[in-house]
Amino acid sequence: MEKVGLAKGKRSYDAVRRSLELISDDIHIPSNLPVLIKTNMVMPKVKLSATPVQTIQAIMDHLMEMGIKKFIVAEGTTQGGDTMAAFERFGYFALKEKYDVELRDLNKDEHVKFEVLAANQEPVTVRLARSFLNCYLVSAVPMKAHARVGVTLSIKNLAIGFILDPDRNPKDIGLVSHHVKDLHLSITRLAQVIVPHLSIADGVVGMEGSGPKDGTPIASEVALAGTNALAVDIAGAQIMGFDPRTIGYLWYLSKLQNLSSEDIQVLGEDISQCITRYRAPDNFPRILGWWVENWRAYVEGNYLDSNL
Repeated sequence: MEKVGLAKGKRSYDAVRRSLELISDDIHIPSNLPVLIKTNMVMPKVKLSATPVQTIQAIMDHLMEMGIKKFIVAEGTTQGGDTMAAFERFGYFALKEKYDVELRDLNKDEHVKFEVLAANQEPVTVRLARSFLNCYLVSAVPMKAHARVGVTLSIKNLAIGFILDPDRNPKDIGLVSHHVKDLHLSITRLAQVIVPHLSIADGVVGMEGSGPKDGTPIASEVALAGTNALAVDIAGAQIMGFDPRTIGYLWYLSKLQNLSSEDIQVLGEDISQCITRYRAPDNFPRILGWWVENWRAYVEGNYLDSNL
């Protein structure tokens, strides 16, 4: 059974700390690896879309109690956004006053090449920030409904978030296709290579509707944590009122990993008492058209450049 900590709280810091305490025995950080926390602020001027800085503080405080002293907090905004300006806008610079932390712009990182899908499942090579390699990788994300794939949780935060801008730009200048069928397959490919060791989903105040840009706030007052990202995201989707089987990349990954809701042990709160039904994106019926009959042919294999 995969364990997921579920905690209630009206403040992100409190709920996230409690969720981590529930699964603390599962957290094992090698002494020779740096801890990299991938936050989520892909829309650099939309505060509701960004991981609250209190969430990051809760994670670092918990890991400091386990002996971790240094951290990297990383993000790369898209559509020409200024990552460092986003860090400043959302209060991340204040972290330097208390923690030994580097704020890293992934768009300026060295890169590796990875094959994702362009339109009509045609292959295309994009650049991935190579920071996900050789680190203890933490995904910290707010719960969001998403206008292209249904939900954003810990897996999508990494899978799309490590593609350098403008390669991932949803506009025409980008390389990766954001059409429904293509995008779910690309996320599934990426999620098998960029795998978090620890995942946190903060739903104290989430985003419903047409996220990540035009959604509206919803107070679900919960946080989730676990060392299996798929388990965290399945539970997170349920709490948001979505059937995980209707989210394409979660379904594909559940088949590849042979993991379903029945294989997840939720610690702490009763998940059935924590469901807050997020309003789905207006185009949700179209989003449900993600199924590709021969999907395994597009997601099984090594698509990462071997020259690492």
